[in-house]
Parts: sequence; C-alpha cells; structure tokens
Amino acid sequence: MSTGKIIGIVVFVGIVLFALFLFQTIKTKSTSLNNFVPYKELIGKTVVLNNDVILYKYKNSAEVFNSNYPYFLIDSKDPDWISIPNFVEINEIETIFEIPKGASLKIEKAIQYTNGVSGTSSPFVFGTITSDDIDYKVSYQWGEQNMSKNFDNIPESWYFYQAPWQNELDTSFYYLPKAKIW
Repeated sequence: MSTGKIIGIVVFVGIVLFALFLFQTIKTKSTSLNNFVPYKELIGKTVVLNNDVILYKYKNSAEVFNSNYPYFLIDSKDPDWISIPNFVEINEIETIFEIPKGASLKIEKAIQYTNGVSGTSSPFVFGTITSDDIDYKVSYQWGEQNMSKNFDNIPESWYFYQAPWQNELDTSFYYLPKAKIW
C-alpha cells in the first residue's frame, strides 16, 4: 500500500470521526426524570386537572420532542401562556380543543431534554388524556431553572410553576440532572 493511500485513509477516518463527534455534541440529548422529585410521585398515576387546559398540536413535527406524544397541554398559569396566541397567529400550532377542569391525565414518564447548541434544558411530562372516548398522547413542559442558582452552582436550582393538576404552588427548589452525551 502506498503512502498516499495510507494518508488518504487516515484523513478519511479522521473526517468521519470528527463528523460523528460533532453530531454527538450538537444533537439534543435526553435523560429520564422518572426517579427525581417531583416527577417520581407522578409517574404511573392518574391526576385530575384542577383547571381548564387547551390541547394544541404543532403543525411542524420537527417541533415535537417526542413523536409518540404529538399534542401538548397548556393552561393560563403556565409562563408560556402569553405567547400561545402568537404561535397560533403565525400558524405554527393549531388549537385542538379546550379540556375542562375535572378531566383525568395519566402521567407515563418524565424526560429532560438538553439542547446541544445552547445547553438549555427543558423538562417534560408525557401522558394520556381521554376526551369523548378518544385518547390523546400529550406532553406538558413543567419546570424552569433559576439561572442565578445555576450560575452559583447550587444543584437545587429547578422550580415548578403550578401545574393544572396541583391545588397550590410548590415553592421548593429541586435538583434535576442535565442530559449529557454519555
């Protein structure tokens, strides 16, 4: 084998390894939150909604974190509530219907997604809500990280706004893991 071929193979393998490393670095990572408070008390349970919620669906499937759960819930206590009309107006999401207070949501799992580019994390609960004998697989983004606690390296930096199934706001801070490459 000539020196040129060996150099070519080494360069090719190096480019492939670099591309794989780059892909692993910038892709969105995920990790289970099923064993972390406050999620572990909810997994496998059916909760009753104390508020009306609206069921939405992204029009672009690339926006959905988990394709098995194409719908998402939101209510007026959610911090993102104010931006929902804008997403409807620019045709990114469609309103499916309003689900009244008293409906049941079976919570199946919780996952933390970490963006490979920005490094921000978003925790979600996933479950099934039934309306008119139709099951809807839904996600609900629940949890925010307090940036000052995070920058001060305080592990318990996650707080939770009042979810539609909660009777009152939980003011505690919790530790959640960051999804990593491996």
